[in-house]
Amino acid sequence: MTPPELYLIVPREATAAGRRVNEVERDCMEGLSPDLVLKRVPDVEVHIDSDNNVQITADETIYYLGPHGLVILDVFYQPISVSEALNRLSTTITSVQDWMSLTTTLVQLYDAGLLQDEAQRKRALKTDRRGFGGPSIHLAMLKDRARTSSFLAGIDEVVDPEDIVVDIGTGTGVLAVAAARAGAKHVYAVEASAIGEVAEAIFRANGLSDRITLLRGWSTRIELPEQADVLVSEIIGNEPLGENVLEVTRDARKRLLKPGARLVPARVRIFGLPVTIPETELAQRQITPGTLQAWRSSYGIDFGPLAETNRPSPFSFYIKPQKASDWKSISQPVLLAEVDLSEAESFLIDSFATAVAGTTGVLTGLIVYFELDLGPTTRLSTSPAEADNDCSWFSMVWVLDPLPVDAGDQFNVTYKYRATRSRYEVAVSRAR
Repeated sequence: MTPPELYLIVPREATAAGRRVNEVERDCMEGLSPDLVLKRVPDVEVHIDSDNNVQITADETIYYLGPHGLVILDVFYQPISVSEALNRLSTTITSVQDWMSLTTTLVQLYDAGLLQDEAQRKRALKTDRRGFGGPSIHLAMLKDRARTSSFLAGIDEVVDPEDIVVDIGTGTGVLAVAAARAGAKHVYAVEASAIGEVAEAIFRANGLSDRITLLRGWSTRIELPEQADVLVSEIIGNEPLGENVLEVTRDARKRLLKPGARLVPARVRIFGLPVTIPETELAQRQITPGTLQAWRSSYGIDFGPLAETNRPSPFSFYIKPQKASDWKSISQPVLLAEVDLSEAESFLIDSFATAVAGTTGVLTGLIVYFELDLGPTTRLSTSPAEADNDCSWFSMVWVLDPLPVDAGDQFNVTYKYRATRSRYEVAVSRAR
């Protein structure tokens, strides 16, 4: 189908029906200039029913759209003019009625404030926005001085004058600013969420707009004007590989970086610390014999059958690393995986290690933490023994079937990560 001209979506035959359709569409699109540049709001929840109709929720309001809602939201993921958006959307249309339905939905989204111009987007940035698009998570990371200062130190060690740097997941832009101040000739800061607009303002406020370019979108879907000498990527999650650092880094190496490019971080080591989880922690997450006894004493009722609803082991929960610093350790930490991000090609980790109990006790949990090599001399760890109260990462704690051990006993630890399906698996068993 030939893309229609803006507003005129039927051939210009001098027919009453054709003229009427054009008049209806003009009425539908009234108030939307062809040159108006719009972008969808960053935070919407989408539900698609069996008829392919779209229902979206934003700011606690539900909007019911027709079958074109999803494709419109996708087209306006990046700022785009109304005319260009309509040209792209025209390829999905099969009839005049279909086109009228689409344009009506577009105007509905605009009137509801779900498609916004630049001025509206600046006013709409809210402090209570969830996820990486809002300030809250970034405030926690900036408050984590060990985290941010270590990345700044690593960047200062790695970036040389005249380097081209790409910063994937720039957030507030703090690492992009650090790269520019370390001497980078130019920094390309990549950010898919709404916080990118704040980062751009921070670049201006620090007089770096001429040396830092914000690129909106996912790094796997953009191209750089030039290949980079250094990759900075603070996309290490509570689950160390959970923010797709392996996949994103591999893609960047192949498309965005020069051969032999330097990385911050360059290496990730994942450790497991075998522990006895305190009874008070277990009681918050599963029904224990102690819990049943306390309830019997308090209420005079036997709640034993309720214990059958417990989740089977292993299962996991998250805790601030420092909170686990006084938990009883059964052995020294076990190295579960070591990943050189400059070379890693596989998205699968399947490791096996043997540990030796250093004390007599009951192994009931495995705390997973990590270390990052951020520069030749800069290392950052989330070990419970090293992390402070301001650590913004949480550690994953795996609850295991109790394994009694004596000092000197050997036991095996298995750790698996895969990019698809259930990502993580752990197992602990007595060595034979």
